[in-house]
Amino acid sequence: MVAEPTMMRVPAIDGRTARALRTREAIVDASIALVDEGDLRPTALRVAERAGVSVRSVFQHFDDLEGLYAAIANRWVERLDGLRVAVDPELPLDDRITAFVQNRARMLEAVTPIRRAAAVHAPFSEELRRRLQIGHDLLRADIERVFADELARQEGDDRVRLLDALDTLLSWPSWENLRTVNARSEDRARAVLEFMVRAVLLPVTARR
Repeated sequence: MVAEPTMMRVPAIDGRTARALRTREAIVDASIALVDEGDLRPTALRVAERAGVSVRSVFQHFDDLEGLYAAIANRWVERLDGLRVAVDPELPLDDRITAFVQNRARMLEAVTPIRRAAAVHAPFSEELRRRLQIGHDLLRADIERVFADELARQEGDDRVRLLDALDTLLSWPSWENLRTVNARSEDRARAVLEFMVRAVLLPVTARR
């Protein structure tokens, strides 16, 4: 006689735990919504009002601001993951540049509100600095993957210099300078990024 397979049971979430999770999510959602609207330093009172909870609840669900920052960062990672498009490193260089810059520009525009807020809080938050570094490393790794062929044509310091140049051109501060300081439209800013990336990479391929 063959025994029937046993089904793994997922523990049910009780009502109190479910309410706590909903409240926590509401606080994170409210914080992000306020930042998206330009409130770079939302107070616990404003967050609580937007979330429809008490100020006491904010501090009950997050022991300190570092915990709230971490939760917000996790939500933003999820949001950006949905925007990331893997560019095929086997495509011709011209196609890779166009596709990569289009995707990077879309991500930089989406992350602008939270990056502006991070610039205000990061000097006082180890958690935020750590998260920003992780994000930077991931974006830099994308450059290394997509433009691996061009980087491989350089050696030692020359390779590092080329990667640093691309990393800087395709960073959020460059995007912010174009969009805010120079008041360029998204399309114009993207075109400038593409122009600069081509100016850096094409001479590398021409020397081969």
